[in-house]
Amino acid sequence: ILHHHIASVEKLALTTSGCPLVIQCKNFRTVHFIVPRERDCHDIYNSLLQLSKQAKYEDLYAFSYNPKQNDSERLQGWQLIDLAEEYKRMGVPNSHWQLSDANRDYKICETYPRELYVPRIASKPIIVGSSKFRSKGRFPVLSYYHQDKEAAICRCSQPLSGFSARCLEDEHLLQAISKANPVNRYMYVMDTRPKRRMQSWWATQKDIGRIIVRISSKIRNDGKIRESNEKKRLNAMANRAAGKGYENEDNYSNIRFQFVGIENIHVMRSSLQKLLEVNGTKGLSVNDFYSGLESSGWLRHIKAVMDAAIFLAKAITVENASVLVHCSDGWDRTSQVCSLGSLLLDSYYRTIKGFMVLIEKDWISFGHKFSERCGQLDGDPKEVSPVFTQFLECVWHLTEQFPQAFEFSEAFLLQIHEHIHSCQFGNFLGNCQKEREELK
Repeated sequence: ILHHHIASVEKLALTTSGCPLVIQCKNFRTVHFIVPRERDCHDIYNSLLQLSKQAKYEDLYAFSYNPKQNDSERLQGWQLIDLAEEYKRMGVPNSHWQLSDANRDYKICETYPRELYVPRIASKPIIVGSSKFRSKGRFPVLSYYHQDKEAAICRCSQPLSGFSARCLEDEHLLQAISKANPVNRYMYVMDTRPKRRMQSWWATQKDIGRIIVRISSKIRNDGKIRESNEKKRLNAMANRAAGKGYENEDNYSNIRFQFVGIENIHVMRSSLQKLLEVNGTKGLSVNDFYSGLESSGWLRHIKAVMDAAIFLAKAITVENASVLVHCSDGWDRTSQVCSLGSLLLDSYYRTIKGFMVLIEKDWISFGHKFSERCGQLDGDPKEVSPVFTQFLECVWHLTEQFPQAFEFSEAFLLQIHEHIHSCQFGNFLGNCQKEREELK
């Protein structure tokens, strides 16, 4: 068992046989030990807790892993996947799409890759303006281009439609994406979140005025805003005024909006925990097991991701329409839908090499937060969530239903799942490309 595979360690009450120690692993293994002496068990318990929760990247396995390779061979490992070649395979750059160096120094968006593909008619001022309107600066960019249909899958984060409620540059960028499709001038904006959770309004002058008055009052009376319920209310009002939500349909032309209802990382984490509890319960009847499985909601969430990917694939193949996908910050549900939709559309991604390219493109380079979602470091447990695991399970379901369509089986998927948690290789370390470059 690798230290980084350990999710939790539990020391149970002393028995006549010894002291039980239960290790739950991130790859879903559960290992039980009986340590004869309680003091030894306590020492092992403390050691495993410390070794499984590293404080900094340099303590992870990748930095001590020493394969018998020279510098040239190590460099070849990092160059195994060339995303520039992948976009050429798709057929870009072309007359509609171009390579942009606007993010070359990560100045526009730190969590995006350096090289991005945007509509040829989108100027740098439009890109910069759109980035300021989108959460974390993650403006709409190309994820996948379907040569036969001349339609595109694009991705971004949610708009910050609070104070101004609109952004002309963002509207122009979406128009440019629509115009980059000569076959179909309308496009879908697919919001992967449940609509019931979204804010459907924008801040008014009254909202803004209330915030300013109350903050001014607190500063005048107390000299500072203390940690209190009042501050929490002010924070809530500020978030509300920021207006994180979805695009105002009145401001965008030739756009069709589609909500697909994939829940957030916290719901998914809770769902997986419920599923593991059901699987770990001994002596369950078949009926109780299926009842627990249904109550966990896990398969319902898997279906939601699959449904979104199927809608995306049909929009491109049946309607010849381009699709812009986003969630909140554009690195969780967006990655799930874009990558799974691309896999349905393109047989290359169903090969071993192609699947690696797909993960590199839609997950690693576009800033899925592997470090936080997989709990690589001792951080906020609320940031841990099985987002990538869900993607792998969706692919597994497809390999089971259509085995002839894939060059790989579940063994390959399990191996990948092992290594997103093992921290043995640099690909999955960090939260974005910029962080990985700094770690090299």
